[in-house]
Amino acid sequence: MKHRWVVLLFAVVFTLSAAAGIYLRVSRERTPELPVSATVPETTLPATDPNSPLFTVNPPATEPAAELTSEPEQLFTDPLPDENTDIDVSADDYPPEPDPDTGDGLVHICIGGDTSVDGEFYDFAKSRSADYPWEDISDIMRTADISIVNLETCVSERGVSEKREGYGFRTPPEMLEGFKNAGVDAVNLANNHTRDFGTDALLDTFTNLSGYGIEYFGAGRDIDEASDLTIIERDGIKFGFVGANKVYLSPDCTAGEEHPGINCIGEPDSESADDFIERLYDYDTLCDVLIVFLHAGTEETFTVSDYQKTMSKKFIDAGADIVVGGHSHTLQPIEFYSGKPIIYSIGNLIFWHIDDDIDGLSAVFDITADKSGFKELRLHPVFIKNYKANLVLEDQGSYPTRYRQIIDLMNENCRTTGVWFDDSGVMHEGENPQNAE
Repeated sequence: MKHRWVVLLFAVVFTLSAAAGIYLRVSRERTPELPVSATVPETTLPATDPNSPLFTVNPPATEPAAELTSEPEQLFTDPLPDENTDIDVSADDYPPEPDPDTGDGLVHICIGGDTSVDGEFYDFAKSRSADYPWEDISDIMRTADISIVNLETCVSERGVSEKREGYGFRTPPEMLEGFKNAGVDAVNLANNHTRDFGTDALLDTFTNLSGYGIEYFGAGRDIDEASDLTIIERDGIKFGFVGANKVYLSPDCTAGEEHPGINCIGEPDSESADDFIERLYDYDTLCDVLIVFLHAGTEETFTVSDYQKTMSKKFIDAGADIVVGGHSHTLQPIEFYSGKPIIYSIGNLIFWHIDDDIDGLSAVFDITADKSGFKELRLHPVFIKNYKANLVLEDQGSYPTRYRQIIDLMNENCRTTGVWFDDSGVMHEGENPQNAE
């Protein structure tokens, strides 16, 4: 009897256990597990180490997930055209192509005269800064599209002067910082002082100018480079610059085949002058506006030599649009030939001078040109004093009378050339109305 109760109890327990197992299995089947993609990741703070691949400054905002629809997104609202159907595409459907640069704009070219930060000029600049000689005129030159000066010195720390004492010029390379800060884009080297300290110093000049990003022309490692064309493009207009020196130099200073030196030319009928003029015909085809620098004439005079007149006109006949002269250290007349200007001498800029009223009076020549050539010229009068180029204004500043003196000087120089300057320094062609009074 006792065994029968034990068997009955065991049967009841077995039945209850089986029923519980069936219930648990059915419950699992009705509650599916979340897929792996739906699990919530652990929250991770952005890394603060910039070198960490998790580093973020502004983590992107997360877009809410788009709701799923039972129908796929409709990508096209119109049926695709038949492959044989012509498609009419209006020009308004696409932005217009940008017009090419027509070069019709006006370009300002500032040209300054003889420059050499040497001797006492260097001493003053060194005690202040390389910018000191330029500080009055740098705004004018920097705001120009192209700025050019006549670099009448070598730029080096090597060599021995080949000129008599006091007439050899050598500018320390660090002074080019002032040139660069003043906005000088290129320099003319065709003159009688670039080779003052020998070939090594001349080669240093090329290297140092290039190191400061300043172009040069009028001298080179051989005759081809010395007489070559330097092109500077602005507003789609190609301006070409080339220089030639007529002032006497020893044959060793003249550039030749495989010989560094200056681009020197002789008398109007000489072979060297003819060769240079032939180059100008070619250069005229390579640029829109050709500007030729000629270093010639007589020092410390306002009078133009016959050579300057003859060669400048030959240059224009060969294609030059503007001729710029130097060497006299003074301001000289301006005249037009075949409708093109000849500036016979631009005077000094930052340079040793002997007389405040002769070679201490100068100007920055602000030329406006377009693709067809010269349009306008304005003088910015400059007075050289205290080893710098002082920009002078009428009845203002430390030199209140120098502005009028320089304007009057240029009007006197140009009395017979059909050119005159108004009170603002702007040049005009024709008879000066003041002369009729």
